[in-house]
Amino acid sequence: MTLPLVVAFLVTALSAGIITPLVISGAKHWHLLDAPDETRHLHDRPVPRLGGVAVFIATMLGIATTLLFRPARGIVTPVQHNFALALLIGGTVLFGAGLVDDIRRIRPITKILAQCVAAVIVARLGFRIEILGIGSSVLHLGLLSIPLTVLWIVAVTNAFNLIDGLDGLATGIAIVALSTVFAAATVLGNREVATVSFVLIGALLGFVRYNFSPARIFLGDSGSLFIGFMLAVLSMHGSIKSATAVLVAIPLFALAIPLLDVAVSILRRWLRGVPIFSPDARHIHHRLLALGLTPGRASFVLCLAAGCFAALGLLLAFAPPPALIGMALAGGLVSAAIFMYGIRQLDYNEFVEAGAALASGIVRVRRVIRDQIHARELTSVIEEAESLRHVNQILAASIIGFGFLGVEVERESSLSLRRLNGHTAGLWKLDYMLATANPMDDEPYVLRIWCSSGEGSRPFGAERLASILVPSIEKWLSSSKATGHAVVAEGRASYAGMDMLPQRESVG
Repeated sequence: MTLPLVVAFLVTALSAGIITPLVISGAKHWHLLDAPDETRHLHDRPVPRLGGVAVFIATMLGIATTLLFRPARGIVTPVQHNFALALLIGGTVLFGAGLVDDIRRIRPITKILAQCVAAVIVARLGFRIEILGIGSSVLHLGLLSIPLTVLWIVAVTNAFNLIDGLDGLATGIAIVALSTVFAAATVLGNREVATVSFVLIGALLGFVRYNFSPARIFLGDSGSLFIGFMLAVLSMHGSIKSATAVLVAIPLFALAIPLLDVAVSILRRWLRGVPIFSPDARHIHHRLLALGLTPGRASFVLCLAAGCFAALGLLLAFAPPPALIGMALAGGLVSAAIFMYGIRQLDYNEFVEAGAALASGIVRVRRVIRDQIHARELTSVIEEAESLRHVNQILAASIIGFGFLGVEVERESSLSLRRLNGHTAGLWKLDYMLATANPMDDEPYVLRIWCSSGEGSRPFGAERLASILVPSIEKWLSSSKATGHAVVAEGRASYAGMDMLPQRESVG
């Protein structure tokens, strides 16, 4: 670590520490306060929301300090020039959009557009994800490089903006992520990324004493959008190992908590059927508060988790190839276990029900296949039946496998509940009209399926069964075996033969 970098760090930290109280006083004077409510803003008093002003100014002063120490004969390469330009223009665009939102409030779509503009500026200046490094392998993105870069910057910026909901939480996670980026950039020799990361850490450390619980000032959108943008670009460019290969483990794990929070939010809102971008109070930090943690402890828990993920990302990025697979598997299993445990502890019922539905769906798919195979086999047997009574005997024998109370062919006006031995509570029936070619039929036949609301019954299979059996039964009714008065006679005879219809059995 060089002396100029240490000086720039100290200048930035001291500037943030001095400017922040001035911003607090100005925000109170102009009544630019974040008022509490009963949903998302859970603080107990109005708090100034212009912390981004102090962080932005302090960061710019720190970067200017590093330029003062540059030797007069030092040559600025085109890459360094473009990188500084991308950070300056893109960061200023998002800081300005956030500042307007803090003062006057703007529509969410306007902020998204501002993020897209900043992301396109970064990509057009040559800083994009062109190759992904995964272990010892690389993946060339080609035409997808610019869209993926824009998506990454917009996603990280929004994720960081959304997680800014507790005293000190966003600031703490930003410090953890920037420390990870600084370490990776130092190892990989990306001096410009290491410098800006260290300077921004200094700005946040000077600001954080006013932001931890009980907070005297919030970052606001001016701070969260600016820092989120800087994190997205620095983590991307700071993870470059070779010409343009980004080590995916570093940015993904360094920003795991905000990215996980936004992914969970999108999924649970989709499962609930509400707009994906609608605000609510069910983010991870809100759920920790609901479990009884204080704001300070909730922030500490999430910052600690962010640190663990960041350390895992560094280990995966720089682990020797022989140990990489084992570490990746172990890390993946541990992360999955923590995620599943956390989902249950945080009372995300959306995922519990989705998991149950998915498991039930897998079982149901197997039942569907089995039922349809069974129904197809029945059609060939029905075609050989000698009488309507024989058809009903074949159908009666099938109800155990299908999980119904009764299946039979009878006249539409018949209602043979008596054959169910008095079990009428919670019953319902499905009638499927059968077409026949017999002109002497004065009343149509129906395929009648009796179902129960009980747990052992599977009424969802009735329509599938009917869709397969009805054509076969109609074909039989139109055959020579069912012509004339034979159907009527056999139909009447079938009532006596069906009195002992088997009772419902549970099907596993």
